Amino acid sequence: MEKKIQHYLEGKLPEEEQEHLLAWIRKDNNQERFDLIKKDWWKKHQAGQQKTILNLGQSRLRNRLKEKQELQKSKRYLAFYRYASIALLVLGLSGAAMVYRTYSNTELQYTAFHTDPGQISSMTLSDGTRVWINSGTQLRYNNQYGVRNRDVQVVGEAYFEVAKDKKRPFIVDMGALKVEVTGTQFGVSNYADTEEMNVVLKEGSVNIRSAKNKLLTRLKPDELALFNKQDNTLETLTVEPESYIAWKDGILHFFELPLEQLAVKLEKRYNQQFEVDSAVKNFPYTFSIEGESLSEVLHLIERVSPVKAIQEEDVIKFKYMNH
Repeated sequence: MEKKIQHYLEGKLPEEEQEHLLAWIRKDNNQERFDLIKKDWWKKHQAGQQKTILNLGQSRLRNRLKEKQELQKSKRYLAFYRYASIALLVLGLSGAAMVYRTYSNTELQYTAFHTDPGQISSMTLSDGTRVWINSGTQLRYNNQYGVRNRDVQVVGEAYFEVAKDKKRPFIVDMGALKVEVTGTQFGVSNYADTEEMNVVLKEGSVNIRSAKNKLLTRLKPDELALFNKQDNTLETLTVEPESYIAWKDGILHFFELPLEQLAVKLEKRYNQQFEVDSAVKNFPYTFSIEGESLSEVLHLIERVSPVKAIQEEDVIKFKYMNH
């Protein structure tokens, strides 16, 4: 059975044998055995290809998508707002993709850019800093940006390629944390509906400070600062940055991510509401999303686990499939 599972993860298992494997997973405690074999398989592949995130059944799924990619390209844009048809997110939409507002606070005027769910956009600030703004994110700065300061506020997720300016550090205010740099490439995640925020560094160095400006840590390339909003703890991890910033190119990577957290990611990507039954919320998933529609992602989830995605009005519910 172990060899059959490995063939499945490599995309080499015939269709009829896949059905037998899925039936086997649903019996007794076979889901646990499947997860252990999957985890061991992942580690072996990760050791040989540290900078590549592999899909579950990647070869089978990607080959099928490549064949129809060109035919679907125009359809993606036409069906952009339909939950089952959002495929490759549109980048570089500048002001047209974002809602922006200008308002005053004492002597300062603030401009806020907002991306809708299911959209990614990019822009260049007045100092030459490039910014990618993920789905459902607000970026705000004042009218002194580039003159007296380079301060921005982020609620959501953004990636920055900061123009060098040693006289005016670039500061990202995320509420409980502030990120201070002079010129580097890094990403931040600070969604209001999550219990954690993080900062991941690709190049250069960044200082992580508290809301009261106390220096907490200094990140080096390939490090992630993970802050828990509930207990105010900060942890530093060594990671592969591309796994955390690939979203700016329309790619999402997941490694052993529980279904409950995966659903949150899918909500932002496809602008679709999900509910997850307690019986399946901790099922872990390891795969990537690039050009796949939501319907294809749901099909993949159903094939690798005893989970059924059921549409009920405007909500998709993940339920345990026990037959």
